[in-house]
Amino acid sequence: MQAETHPGGPAIPVRRPRQVLSTSIPRHWVEDDPGTTHFFDALSSTFPFGESFFVRSVNCYRDRIEDPVLRERIRGFAGQEGQHSRLHDEHVEMLLGEGYRLIAVRNRIFERILRWQNRRQPRFSLAVTAALEHLTALMARRVLSEPERMTGAMHPEMGRLWRWHALEEAEHKSVAYDVLTIVAPGLWRRNLAMALVTVELAFEVWLRMAYMLYVDGLLWRRGVWTKALRFVFGRGGLLRGVGADYRAWYRRDFHPDQLDDRALIARHAPGITAEMTA
Repeated sequence: MQAETHPGGPAIPVRRPRQVLSTSIPRHWVEDDPGTTHFFDALSSTFPFGESFFVRSVNCYRDRIEDPVLRERIRGFAGQEGQHSRLHDEHVEMLLGEGYRLIAVRNRIFERILRWQNRRQPRFSLAVTAALEHLTALMARRVLSEPERMTGAMHPEMGRLWRWHALEEAEHKSVAYDVLTIVAPGLWRRNLAMALVTVELAFEVWLRMAYMLYVDGLLWRRGVWTKALRFVFGRGGLLRGVGADYRAWYRRDFHPDQLDDRALIARHAPGITAEMTA
């Protein structure tokens, strides 16, 4: 069944997790696998500055939104992203404590660049936000569809963190897109944004992953890379089978809710909420 594709939708709950990442989390927290661990570390390390950028991009146009339901969903979106930034910032601090100091330098550079982009290119910033929200929603759908396969091998605290993040990405995936269609409609801007961010995000994640493996003295271990690539792209992997849903973005009639996640959200929300707020 196809989801509704107009602005609005269910309220977006802002959960306030009590979890604080503990010192018991091992350096390689995915089954002692450094490659897969650092793939998630690298992705997570981009979230604090990235999600602050998302909130600024959407809030820039909040006063132009007349629909009260969408305005309320914008508030929920901002609240969820703020919580994501907070917990993933704790994860970054954990990485810095393990010796990956250049992560902080690179994050400061990106923070300055993205603040400049918010000021000087607000419409394109919104298009970039909508595109990245689609990418993260595709990954979230994979995590929620097979939570045991995707997060079962993680340290319990990190598994909870990624399941919670996936749930909320699915809940708010259409907010930035709905704002974009109101304030900056048109195909060229959103398609250019998606093409650019796909390349940039992939490059940044693999660069950060390579850096952390270098610090660990494992950069040139073929087996480490093979296992990580198998997790991401292999049979049943995180990004395996998402090509059609990714390409759908480039259609003129695309909307994020055409990929209907309501059943996944309803199935997992109670348990994930309980494990994150208990």
